[in-house]
Amino acid sequence: MTDDLASSFLGTNSNYFMPEPRSISFAVEDDPWSAAGFDPVDEMRQPLAQSQIMDEDMVTEGITASNVLVGVDLPEIFDTAYIRAGPVGDRVSVDSLEVIIGLGGLGPRLYEQVGNKTVYFKIFSLIVPSGAMYVTRNEFNTALALVGCAQKNMDLSLMKIYQHRNDLPIPLLSNLETIAIKRVNPLMASNNKPKQQQSYDDDPWRVASTPPSTNAFPAYRGDEISSKVRSINKPAVVVVPAVNHHAPTPENRPSDKFSTQALVKASTESYQWFLDLDQITVTEAEKEGFLFTHVNYWVHSNQRQTSVRRRYSDFYWFWETLLKRYPFRVVPNLPPKKISGKDKTFLEMRCQGLSRFINCIVRHPVLKNDAEVVSFLTEQTEFVSWRRAKLPIVEEEFIRVNPHTDDLEGFIPKDLDDRIEHIRKRLPESIEKYDSLCSVMDRCIRLKEARALEMKRYNDTLKELSDIEHVCFVPNCQACHHVVRGYESVGNYMNQESTIIETDVASATTGVLENLKRHRDISIAFLQMLDRKSKLEANQISTLYKKLSANKAKVNQNRGVPGLESEVARLDAVIKVDSEEMIFQQRRRTYIHYCVATEVSYLHKQQAFVSLLYQNFVHEQLQYARRTVDNWKALEALLCEMPKPEDFA
Repeated sequence: MTDDLASSFLGTNSNYFMPEPRSISFAVEDDPWSAAGFDPVDEMRQPLAQSQIMDEDMVTEGITASNVLVGVDLPEIFDTAYIRAGPVGDRVSVDSLEVIIGLGGLGPRLYEQVGNKTVYFKIFSLIVPSGAMYVTRNEFNTALALVGCAQKNMDLSLMKIYQHRNDLPIPLLSNLETIAIKRVNPLMASNNKPKQQQSYDDDPWRVASTPPSTNAFPAYRGDEISSKVRSINKPAVVVVPAVNHHAPTPENRPSDKFSTQALVKASTESYQWFLDLDQITVTEAEKEGFLFTHVNYWVHSNQRQTSVRRRYSDFYWFWETLLKRYPFRVVPNLPPKKISGKDKTFLEMRCQGLSRFINCIVRHPVLKNDAEVVSFLTEQTEFVSWRRAKLPIVEEEFIRVNPHTDDLEGFIPKDLDDRIEHIRKRLPESIEKYDSLCSVMDRCIRLKEARALEMKRYNDTLKELSDIEHVCFVPNCQACHHVVRGYESVGNYMNQESTIIETDVASATTGVLENLKRHRDISIAFLQMLDRKSKLEANQISTLYKKLSANKAKVNQNRGVPGLESEVARLDAVIKVDSEEMIFQQRRRTYIHYCVATEVSYLHKQQAFVSLLYQNFVHEQLQYARRTVDNWKALEALLCEMPKPEDFA
């Protein structure tokens, strides 16, 4: 077969690379540099001339859905659809394949309705082996090729795919970019066996409505996937705990069991949280002021479809408020302040930092539902005036929620302290490595920017050279004339390559680089949350317990003794207050442990975003690589007939 391919490519002339001398007519119509009426990339994708017609039976004998498109350069939509189908181990589940095929809008002649399920029997009979729960990537590509054929009203057969393997109709899949199918390992799935109960550690996206029977981290609800490094030692706002004698009691502030159930439910429907992510963009609006200018920023929410104008001081106030309201939650830092010298580069980096900050907030399953977060993203009036007119409640989360902590104890793992200690030791080194990754990726992006700039300079220099050499010093030389005319084509394609690189740079800057920084910032914020916990979780439970034991002993000793009635009454009142205070502090301690446990789970789930980060990055690089290859192929097609050495003889 290799010999046939070589024969087809080289033809009958074995001296392919040494063509026979020929005369060239340099008419404008025959100018080999001219791209008029010619699409080189489209021409190159046409099938090569076949040296012989093979017997159809011999061809179809070994054709299967898994090999009919092997080695074929497929359009980009095939890769995009494969990624959106949620592959696991180079396999796609049959259910995911049905979803992707359904985007093609095929007519009823190709499918049948079985209950509530649409089954594409015609395509599946050619693709899916009997009883299979998954298809391979090659089989998936063949299925998409059949969808394209069906949309063009072509016959559906593997032979038809083979005949048109080099000029396949491109399938049209509506709303493909909005599809995100949850990855499920088809090899592990079974419809016949009941699913075993999994712990939260086994499946971090597990959806549950009741606490697990084992002590494990709760799953979260609440979750790309394109500034300067924020200091890990940035001082955090210190929140002063409520004074003991002002602590709420069951009599004046009963715990809300219904709000607790809502809290638990919100923190366990984690996969829905992953799907319902808002995207906030922060852009520079304008500068205000005469002597002391400040910059306004537009904050746009995609889900809410709102745009509000905010200053950096508004962001800072918002950050301080969240730290006071949620001292035991992961609250990311703001980009640093700068008093003067706010040039364009600084403002761009600040916008990126503010965008990372606010997106981390709206991606957090608890913070995103906070009333102050909603106001910050939606309040249309001048925010400084709104802040003065409506001061927020800055009590910590436990006091405001007043949860029924008995329902939360099942979510706190027994080895929580050991896990936290492990994170404390590991996370600083991980942050350092992510900081290095951000620096390396930033340098790679800068190198691409420099390459794009140099290509533009090459184009400009080539144009200047064509002005110098447009007339040859040898009389009646036509070859040089056409070489000089070709400078324009070379320059145009170099300029096109520069544009492709610039698009790649913009995508990487707002994509992979920002996502790496966001993961680093969340890790830094988590360590700072642990530092706040160490300062603010102090309690007097042991002291109160000793005091209660002593007072109860005195009451038991003095009760019924004449003349000590007033002392017994006083001790009863003290015991009641101390008991309520100890219960309050015990509940607060339980809630702090619950918050930290859920934040550990939240940190764990960030690995899913790291996975998406690299999947999207590689997919984008593949897109730009294809555009680059197509660009150079087009230029190569224009150069293949350029004047040869013998034309200058």
